[in-house]
Amino acid sequence: MERRRFLQRGVAAAALGTVGCLGSGGEVVVTVSRDVRIEPGTGWIREIPDVSDPGGSISYISRSQAPFDVYFFTSEQQMGRYDDYTSGEDPAQPPTGDRDIGRTATETDGGQYKASTKDDGARQSIDESGPYYFVLDHSDYPAAGGAWPSDMPKRRSIYLDLTVTRKRFGL
Repeated sequence: MERRRFLQRGVAAAALGTVGCLGSGGEVVVTVSRDVRIEPGTGWIREIPDVSDPGGSISYISRSQAPFDVYFFTSEQQMGRYDDYTSGEDPAQPPTGDRDIGRTATETDGGQYKASTKDDGARQSIDESGPYYFVLDHSDYPAAGGAWPSDMPKRRSIYLDLTVTRKRFGL
């Protein structure tokens, strides 16, 4: 009986210790928690500094009453091509960005549209070097999105909760 209690306590202590290490493993470099208004044919863009050395992560949840796309571009060149497209130019091979992080918002049971990192907004590793560009898109950008607005004339309001962290210590 004593052995079982000892093992249960040991497992609980190990679990709590692991949670503590994971929770304090980074420095927040970007945080946004607000409604963002986006004009038709454009995107809301947030530049994010490089967090690849020794590693970083991103988590976000975004919600709106209408469809939208999220792009995560991993270079100035990709961002420039997106800018060219939304400015009316037709760049060759518009980049999709990191599709493991970027998403097309999907309709929820409540009729809202939602896009988030995996597991409903959990942290995801950023595997590429930066700078990075996080984009909430309200245009017909064709690269990978599926939220082509049918009612472009209306401004879009999207609630965004975004956090980007840099690890303090390498593993």
